[in-house]
Amino acid sequence: MRDLKGGYVTVSYKTNIGHHILIPFGRYQYYKGGKKHELDARSYEVEEYEIGVEWQPIKQFEFVAMYTISSRRFEDFKKQDNFQDGSLLRLQAQINFS
Repeated sequence: MRDLKGGYVTVSYKTNIGHHILIPFGRYQYYKGGKKHELDARSYEVEEYEIGVEWQPIKQFEFVAMYTISSRRFEDFKKQDNFQDGSLLRLQAQINFS
């Protein structure tokens, strides 16, 4: 049995510009360990950085743009050197009914 290591830090700041709400944010995440419910004793090492902004021009509408840089290693007996890294841009629009 091995130890699990990891955690995350999130920072954000809410500001009003006129009637608009703007929330810039950032997050760092690290995890090293395994998931015992998976077969073949798979081990993980994940390191991610995210930066983004949420914009609410009116109470009923939100728009989020987030950029993620990720470095991941998933290893087990079959895939012993499975390292993946990359980045992605996520855009999300949401309508709130209140």
